[in-house]
Amino acid sequence: MSWLIFAIFATALYGASNFIDKFLIEKRVKDPILLTIFGGIIVFIAGALIFLIAGFQKFTLLQIFALLVSGVLSEIALIPYYKALSSEDASRIVSFFQIIPVFVLVLSYIFLGETLVLKQYLGFFFILVGGFILSIKKVGLKTLNLRKSLPYVMLASLIWAVSFVIFKFVAIKTNFWNTIGYEFFGVSIGAGILFLFYRKRFLSEFKIVRLNTWGIITINETVYFIGRLCGFYAIVLGPIALVSVISGIQPIFALFYGLILSVWFPKIVKEDIARSTLALKIMAIIIIFAGIWFINSP
Repeated sequence: MSWLIFAIFATALYGASNFIDKFLIEKRVKDPILLTIFGGIIVFIAGALIFLIAGFQKFTLLQIFALLVSGVLSEIALIPYYKALSSEDASRIVSFFQIIPVFVLVLSYIFLGETLVLKQYLGFFFILVGGFILSIKKVGLKTLNLRKSLPYVMLASLIWAVSFVIFKFVAIKTNFWNTIGYEFFGVSIGAGILFLFYRKRFLSEFKIVRLNTWGIITINETVYFIGRLCGFYAIVLGPIALVSVISGIQPIFALFYGLILSVWFPKIVKEDIARSTLALKIMAIIIIFAGIWFINSP
């Protein structure tokens, strides 16, 4: 199962990128729209290089349009993602996004014909419960407050799930590298659309960002780009439902990164590592893993 290796590697890289995003938003960049649009520029360059090296293969107009839409959606989803990240611990936000596999499994069943079994539904339930526990801000006899970031996470998750399924729908019938190239161009179009709406905010932030911050942003975009390639390659090689479910291990990476940074590098990122908080996170992660086990068990 070579797709599993790529899926796990992508998950680890996404987790690292989450924390770099958190650091940038909290310490270096006042407006995350800069990160969103700049990422689109980087992806455009990568897409151009892919076509330059791999060449163009014949695609139908419908396939090209679908991939461009997939790319636009994946870029637009960054808006609610950054909104959520600005108000929560990165490790908790990563855990919230375990709702994506649920959306993907449902959409892949409807549009790709990937069948579901009873154990997968049971796995859905555990993943949902784990995500819900992570979203709870306060529990009491009379109080149950959900995290303010939850609606943004749900919106971003749904948009990304639709994007993944569209990509898979085209990728299984075409050349992988050209598929990636068109999807990247779609991301660039999405960045262009955002620039039209937020150009004043982007230019204002662009003028005040320091040179060393641009270096961190570039490193972050490179990490995310490699993760994106690995994730899409895993989607092509394996069932998209199972590939998306592997992202369920991301909270483990996030918890690990968060503990290291909070203990040894608190000036970079400071997570909530109180005993009660860690206990809640670990319990939720165990429940999520139980869901993954049910989904992947033979």
